[in-house]
Amino acid sequence: MSRRHHPLVRLAGTVARLPRYLYLAQALARDPAVSARRKSALALGLGYAVLPFDLLPGIIPVVGQLDDLAALLLGIRQAVRGLPPEDAAAHLRHAGLAPTALEADLRTVGVAGVWLATRTASLAARVVRAPMRLVAAARRH
Repeated sequence: MSRRHHPLVRLAGTVARLPRYLYLAQALARDPAVSARRKSALALGLGYAVLPFDLLPGIIPVVGQLDDLAALLLGIRQAVRGLPPEDAAAHLRHAGLAPTALEADLRTVGVAGVWLATRTASLAARVVRAPMRLVAAARRH
C-alpha cells in the first residue's frame, strides 16, 4: 500500500477539511430550506461530536475521534440530502468542498475504522500469544 493511499493519511485529509464541514453545518442550520427533521439530524451529529459521552471514548487515540467525525459527517449528509441538488451543490461549493467530498470522506472514515480495528485485533492476538510462546520455549529447554 502506498503511503498516499494509507487509511490514516487519507483520514488526515478528512480531518483537515473539518473547518469547512463546520462552516457547512452552520450554513445548513441557518438555511430555511432545510427541514426541521433534517436540522435535527444535523444537531444530533454535531451534539454527538462535541459531547464527552461516546460509544468509543475520546481518550483512545484516533479511534476515539472516528465515531465523532462519522456522526458529524452523517448529520451533515442528512441535512444536505434534504435540499434540491442545485442548493446542495451551492452549499458545498460555498464551503469550499467538492461535490463528492462528503461521501468520499465518509468512506475514508469507514475504511480507517476497519483498518484500525484490524490492526488492533492483530496486535491483541500477538500480545496474547507472546506469553504462550515464552512458556513453550521454556518447556523445550
